[in-house]
Amino acid sequence: MTFRKPLPSQLPTVFSVADAYARGFTRSQMRNRALTTPFHGTRITAGVSLTLELACRAMASRLPRGSAFSHRTAALLHSMALPLFADALLDITVPTPIRAPRRRGVRGHSAVLTSADLMSLSGFPVTTLERTWCDLGVVLDLPDLVAAADSLLWHESPRTTRLNLAAAIEAYPSRAGRAVLRRALTLTSDHSRSRPESLVRVDLELSVLPTPVANLEVYLPIARKTVYLDLAYPEYKLELEYHGDHHRSTVTQWRTDVRRSNDIGDEGWQALQFTGDDLPALPDLRQRVARRLRMLGWNGEPRR
Repeated sequence: MTFRKPLPSQLPTVFSVADAYARGFTRSQMRNRALTTPFHGTRITAGVSLTLELACRAMASRLPRGSAFSHRTAALLHSMALPLFADALLDITVPTPIRAPRRRGVRGHSAVLTSADLMSLSGFPVTTLERTWCDLGVVLDLPDLVAAADSLLWHESPRTTRLNLAAAIEAYPSRAGRAVLRRALTLTSDHSRSRPESLVRVDLELSVLPTPVANLEVYLPIARKTVYLDLAYPEYKLELEYHGDHHRSTVTQWRTDVRRSNDIGDEGWQALQFTGDDLPALPDLRQRVARRLRMLGWNGEPRR
């Protein structure tokens, strides 16, 4: 197809059709194969990878006043620790009484939104950290909800506080998910470095086993250095060590892990290692932890 009027050389990566028409674009230009349509009424330059931020930027121009990206979408934009989701729909919440949007690529919600629930992130409206976590109460199960909160509370660079999350729960306009949010808050830790560590810690805390300490600081006199144990039972000198894929990515990391394992072993510590493959089978890992604890002197009595 030949277009009588070519596209401008300086074209935004993403824009709305309405804005384009207002600037003098023609219908034939809007059908140019150099453009693609991520959502109805929007265009992006063909060949550009549609990232989450770009998708939100494309949709932002079509949001009703007072609306915001929310739920999973907001959580991803806030870099919360989340499980993988099967779909790539954008979550959008509009203020009541506006009807929840229904369009391709969007999961719409209608709810009470106040100015305190909203913030600007990368130039478009997003629900705040606290409101986003509350919205996840009807999306995530308890362990994942705790892991998401842990990622916000990490003590070296906290982005909110338990008090703020507790206040958000009480101010949340819906009863849905409020009970699980309250329960999740009691299980949070500001010393969980990763989602896998949070999931294992919560699983153990909800069991009859003792609760491990997250990222315990231990000084090793023989090696004359301080290490941080992912999940630890100091009474029994047992560490649960998570190995993500980055632990095998370089020779330097692998050698550091081996040296560290030997160093804590010299001080009488045992390390029980786990990987991402153990997360879908936490009952098996729990049994393995129980066996190690019994070997190290735990009497097997349920935690009170």
